[in-house]
Amino acid sequence: MLNSRCATSVLFVSLALPLISCGGSESAPAKEPAPESASVEVVAPLTAYWSDAPLGDAKEVRDIRESVKDGEKVVLRGTLQDFGELATFRLVDDGLKDCTEMADDGCSTPWDFCCADPDELERWTVNVEFLEDGMPADWSLHGQKDLERLTEVVVAGTLRRDEAGNLRLEAERMSVQ
Repeated sequence: MLNSRCATSVLFVSLALPLISCGGSESAPAKEPAPESASVEVVAPLTAYWSDAPLGDAKEVRDIRESVKDGEKVVLRGTLQDFGELATFRLVDDGLKDCTEMADDGCSTPWDFCCADPDELERWTVNVEFLEDGMPADWSLHGQKDLERLTEVVVAGTLRRDEAGNLRLEAERMSVQ
């Protein structure tokens, strides 16, 4: 029995010795410092779509809603209602007043036009999408180029109409009005 204890102790020490010698008190070599963040320029994804120049003769959503055809190129102006989690937002015709313009203190979220008739809001709204590989891009517009809810913008792109008559603008360029 003594021999088996001795053999076990020798085996344990022989297995542990390399681990002990590798984990000594010597410190690991210092890593090179990370580059300073000030030297790295972060470009907002919206920059690729942004225009500082006027986008042309912008139309109101209500003016094109019935006359526009699927696939037609348009330039629309309106008020940014709300952002999606992806590169999407809802554009509301400038003629429809939001709750801040109606002095309705009962609305805690005036950008959602909760003071407007829902049917009227739907007729005066178009969904805007910035696509990458045919799908809405995986970034939000909120805060980019100082965009906030109720910002007046101009967007150029291709209008799409689905079977139910819903409008969607595949955005190609955008600017602040």
